[in-house]
Amino acid sequence: MWINGKNNRVTKKIDGIGKKVAEKIIFDLIIDKEKIDSLEEILSQIKNTYNECERCFFFKENNKCSFCDNKNRNENIICVVSTKMDAIKILDSSYNGLIHILNGEINLNKNIGPEKLKLSELFVRINKEIELLLALNLTFEGEVTSNYIANKAKNITEKISRIARGIPLGGVIDYIYQEPLNDAIANRKKLES
Repeated sequence: MWINGKNNRVTKKIDGIGKKVAEKIIFDLIIDKEKIDSLEEILSQIKNTYNECERCFFFKENNKCSFCDNKNRNENIICVVSTKMDAIKILDSSYNGLIHILNGEINLNKNIGPEKLKLSELFVRINKEIELLLALNLTFEGEVTSNYIANKAKNITEKISRIARGIPLGGVIDYIYQEPLNDAIANRKKLES
């Protein structure tokens, strides 16, 4: 069958969709043709409504970026994240500044060096007045990327910060790794009575 054969292009074109999920989607569309019409409508809407912001690399909806084109946002702080999904989380938070999406993190095991990220575009956006808030993943790659950015940016701005780390809500101390526990203790807050 063509789904299992050479023509299985769905899994190669869309990140996050493996072979089994692609087969289920295709079988569902074969069985229920009305879903194809709905899917075509959704895809057309995506194609005609959304594109990528050339400044921060977030989504533009009808040529408006939720970050760059919102005049109510603080333009003196730029939150640096790895992916658009991370940026959506930041957008849904109480953060009120700008964003910059790197489209990944430095990962030498996967041949992703600084030149493959949107770093030069970031450095063009910063000056002495801008604070960089590094909100990269708390992984080895995220730490490497954060350190790289901090070292390069320290000659441009003195205002470089990192999101707080520690124990997540609902976390049980017995199951927490030592580094987050150390961060939670170091970043403790005084209780107000």
